[in-house]
Amino acid sequence: MGTRFYMVTRLLAGAVLAVYLVVACGPTVARVYLPFLRWAFVHLDTDDRVITLSISGQGVVSGNDRVYRLVIAPEKTVYVGDRIQFAQAGGWAAVSVLVAYLWQPLVVALPLALAWPARRRIEWPVRLALLAALLGGLTLIDLPFTLWAQIWTIYVDALAPGMFSPLLVWADFLQSGGRFFLGILAAGTSVYLGLKVAGIFHSSQVRAVSFI
Repeated sequence: MGTRFYMVTRLLAGAVLAVYLVVACGPTVARVYLPFLRWAFVHLDTDDRVITLSISGQGVVSGNDRVYRLVIAPEKTVYVGDRIQFAQAGGWAAVSVLVAYLWQPLVVALPLALAWPARRRIEWPVRLALLAALLGGLTLIDLPFTLWAQIWTIYVDALAPGMFSPLLVWADFLQSGGRFFLGILAAGTSVYLGLKVAGIFHSSQVRAVSFI
């Protein structure tokens, strides 16, 4: 009974902490993330040139929500199935992705990572450090791919409607609750690796004491 009570307490505390971090640090983190988002996107989409990538209050589809707004210009010939799209001078396209998508894995992962019991105190800082690294990595397989998928959708809809695309499947997964699944996965991984790292650290301490 006591263990369950503490787990629920930590779960609720983690949820409150996650909301606080989003409110207090969200705008700053969103701005800091912007160059990483640009770097990842330009390495993914080598067919288009980035004109602007900024945080905006006016999304292409999402109204007045805060978004990362991307404007690109086609720069190379694009092959979609057996169709070809030639780059057109002066052509451009705009897409956007909600800044809030940055936080969806966090609001699930942090409460779960804090709720799961730890065998040793050292596990908590190790677990949280691992969780932060995992969540940061997840953003790079989320938002850049989501923007790229929106650009690719424009080509597919115009040249090969209904064409199967792994990129579009991945984007659909993310949009259909996949980010929450990734948050759960990150929490479980941080708990498991935190236990392993803490065990190695504890064993090294025991050997050092035995040697002395």
